[in-house]
Amino acid sequence: MNTPAEVIAYNYQGIEGSFIYDLHEQNYFNPASFRQYVQAITELTPIGADTAVDRTLMEQVFFTYSYILKSIMWHFDMNDQSVIDNLPEEQLVEYVDRLEAVVRQFIRGEAML
Repeated sequence: MNTPAEVIAYNYQGIEGSFIYDLHEQNYFNPASFRQYVQAITELTPIGADTAVDRTLMEQVFFTYSYILKSIMWHFDMNDQSVIDNLPEEQLVEYVDRLEAVVRQFIRGEAML
């Protein structure tokens, strides 16, 4: 079992078994690894707006968040050949909203309710 910091680092590096690996290398949306990624961010969220966050961790969270959103955008771009299998289009808004909320809380230093 990986620590939350390892989950984020593995996604940042695109290591096999991570959500980003599945998304990028396999063109596959893996709900279980998505939940693991989101849970890792939640567990790493510092409590308190004045609590310092490691800049490397902050950069890794930002990069992976951005990459996930871009991948979804490319999936729907008619001029791009990128296709993501198993993308839950009916629940996509909920997935994106959850991801956005978790990242926002991470940046603000607020625990998820």
